[in-house]
Amino acid sequence: MIYKEYKPNRILSKYIECYWFANSDKPPFREKEYLIPDRTIELMFNFGDPYSQILNNKKINIKGSHVIGIREKSLVISQTRKQDFFCIRFKLGGIYPFFKIPAHLFANGFYTLEELFGKEFNFIEERLYEISNNNERIIFIENFLLGKLQANLSEYIFVENCISILQDSNKINGLASRLGSNYKTLERKFKQVLGLTPEELLKINRFNNAVLAMYSCKFDSLTKIAYACGYYDQSHFVREFKHLTDMSPKKFFKEQFTIVQIIQPALAERMSKSYNF
Repeated sequence: MIYKEYKPNRILSKYIECYWFANSDKPPFREKEYLIPDRTIELMFNFGDPYSQILNNKKINIKGSHVIGIREKSLVISQTRKQDFFCIRFKLGGIYPFFKIPAHLFANGFYTLEELFGKEFNFIEERLYEISNNNERIIFIENFLLGKLQANLSEYIFVENCISILQDSNKINGLASRLGSNYKTLERKFKQVLGLTPEELLKINRFNNAVLAMYSCKFDSLTKIAYACGYYDQSHFVREFKHLTDMSPKKFFKEQFTIVQIIQPALAERMSKSYNF
């Protein structure tokens, strides 16, 4: 399997984590893999075979290019056929400044590009398919995105300021009043820009930090991981983990999902205090 990441230009790096390319005749994935809630939205140009979402023990084909929305819970997929992707991984809230589509409208699932953005993206997909060189693909897609970047981003800036405060305090109480707002407005703008409420965001942050801690081998018990990552106690840790993955932390770690292992470096950078909103 070939997997490569490419950094965006200076202007777009505020909104885009990376472009990535993956190609394999047979991906090194298991029959079931987990896409954990990781604060990202992925715009996936798929030039390979379809893959499937597993929902209620049934496989649902995901055909063609699509968007994987922000996730409040893990999505289960099966991806064992030919893989040929060129993708844009948006940072938390990063897709909103380009299209201003409320992120909660395409959360927790897979959505076709035409469904979200109209027929214009059919041309984008065709053009990217014709360009075989990834560096040239990036030049093309960055020119397109720069033309889409919106001027009036008051909602995004408001949420960006909230995120900055949350990174320092990790507490929601008093956040709205510090910004001269109320909680209902705060929650509405979070859902609009991020697709998550403030509570959901903090829950996913705790979970992501716990996943990193589990794979770091720096802790000799799950209880220590729970306290280090901000859970009240072990039962709180297990309860939230099951809500997000449908399995206990112990079982999740034992499974050693391939995709979860692959995303570890990106997840670690994303969760660092110094990483941009």
